[in-house]
Amino acid sequence: MSNKKNILPIILSVVLHLVLIGAIVWKFIWQPNIPDHKYVDAPIQARIAQAPKQTPPPAKSEPSKAELEKREKERQKKLEQEKAKQREIERQKKIAEQKAKEKAEAEKQAKEQAELERKKKIALEKKLEEEKRKKEEAEKKRLAEEKRKKEEAEKKRKAEEKRKKEEAEKKRKAEEKRKKEEAERKKREEAERKRKEEEQRLLEELAAQEGEFFDAMEGDVKKAQVMTERDKYLAMIDAKIQQNWYKPKNPGMCKVQIRTGPGGVVLDAQVVNGTDDATCNTGLAAVHRSEPLPFPEDPDVIEELRVIGITFEPKQD
Repeated sequence: MSNKKNILPIILSVVLHLVLIGAIVWKFIWQPNIPDHKYVDAPIQARIAQAPKQTPPPAKSEPSKAELEKREKERQKKLEQEKAKQREIERQKKIAEQKAKEKAEAEKQAKEQAELERKKKIALEKKLEEEKRKKEEAEKKRLAEEKRKKEEAEKKRKAEEKRKKEEAEKKRKAEEKRKKEEAERKKREEAERKRKEEEQRLLEELAAQEGEFFDAMEGDVKKAQVMTERDKYLAMIDAKIQQNWYKPKNPGMCKVQIRTGPGGVVLDAQVVNGTDDATCNTGLAAVHRSEPLPFPEDPDVIEELRVIGITFEPKQD
C-alpha cells in the first residue's frame, strides 16, 4: 500500500509533463509561419502576462527577408533546444521512474525480506520453544525415572533387609529347636540310663526273690516262676512306656490295651477308657515309641503277656 502511494505522484507528474510536451510540439509543428514579432512561446507569454504593463514601443518597419530567415533559424534553434531540453526531461523522468521503480522494488524486497525474517524469527522462536519443551519433558522423564529407580532400589533394599532378618530369625529358631531337641535327647538318654539301672536292679531283686521263692515253694515252682517273670516284664514294659510318654500340659487319665507279638512287637493298641484325647493320643504314641517291648523267651511267660494293660495318669506325690 505504501509503494502505491509513492508511485502515484510520480505517474501524475509524468502524465502532466507528457501533455505539456505534446502541446509544445504540436504548436511548433502545425503553427503557420507568421512574422517574428507575433511569435511568442507559451512560457514567454506567461511571463509577459505576469510582467507589469509597459508603454508599447513605436511601430517598426517590416523586417527584411534576411531578418525573417535569421529569425526562423533562431526559432528552429530554440525549437531544437526545447526538444533537447524535453529529451533531457524525458531522460531525467525515466531515471526518476527507474529510481522510483528500483526504490519500490527495494522496498518490496525489503518488506518481503522483513516478512521472511519475521517468519524465520517466529519459526526459530517456535523451534526454540519446542526444543525447550522437549528438553523440559526429557528432564521431567529423567527425574521420574531416577525417582522410580530410587524407589525400586529402596524397595529391594527393604525386601533384602526383611529377608535377612527373617532368615536370621529362622536360623535362631532352628538353633533354639536344635538345642532344645539336644537337651531333650540327653534327658531321654539319661532317663533311659536310669531306667536300665532300675530295670537291672529290679531284675536282680526279682532274681533274688525268685531264689527265695524257689527255696520256700518247691511244690509250685514253675507256676510261681512264670507269674514272677510276668510281673517282672510287666513292670519293665510299664517303665519303658512311661519313660517314653511325653505328657501333655494338663494330663488326665487313659487306659490302653496292648496286644503283643513275638519279640515284643506291638500288634495292636487301643484306648479302653480315657478322660481326654491329648492324654490318650500321647499314650498311644508312647506305646509305639517303646517298640520292641521288653520280652521274655519263656513261652509260658510270653503267653501271659499276650494282652496287657497300661494306665497313663499323672503321678500322685
